[in-house]
Amino acid sequence: MVNLKSAWILLGVLTMTFMLTTAPLFAESVLAVKKSSSSSGKTSSKTTATSAHHVKGIKVFRVHIIPSKVAVGNTFGLRGIVLNNSTATITFANGTCTSPISITFNKNVMTEPQATTASCKAQQVTLKPGEQSPILSPNLSGITYRATAPGVTNATMTFKYGAITATSKSPISDSISRVYTFNIQPAGSHPTTLHPTTHSTQSSQPGVLKPTP
Repeated sequence: MVNLKSAWILLGVLTMTFMLTTAPLFAESVLAVKKSSSSSGKTSSKTTATSAHHVKGIKVFRVHIIPSKVAVGNTFGLRGIVLNNSTATITFANGTCTSPISITFNKNVMTEPQATTASCKAQQVTLKPGEQSPILSPNLSGITYRATAPGVTNATMTFKYGAITATSKSPISDSISRVYTFNIQPAGSHPTTLHPTTHSTQSSQPGVLKPTP
């Protein structure tokens, strides 16, 4: 009986010794896992923050089609005004052969290649805060927009520019998009065709005007 009791006491001592020996190791493993998770979360948050460079305050307004009415078979363009209502200086290409906006249509319009003999003049526009400039697409860029079917059409316009901020050493590439909705009339309703050379000249000098959305 005494030997059995001694055996149980010895087993208890060994168990307690094992638990006291392994407890610090287990605690260190848990702490290491927590530190790793915390470090991973901080890295992910930092990456997300540094990857967002969107400049607030760039707007495209007074958008309209040229001519003001378009029928099936007509070619046309879209004109607007870009306003720099941010705290950064922005730059974009806006010459006779380049347009700072790209346009996609949901239906009723086909983008066609266009042969032109006009000289291609590259031009860089710089807008400081509060300034604005006209934009046009297409503009002797080798393409034309042709109406192919009547009905309400959505044009998604994407304006691309470079922004120079106080904290950036080089221009940051950025863009904004907006949707312009217009109606294409049946063929023969308004037989007007846009001639790109008629609207190829536009002022490149920005002005400080009050915008009317």
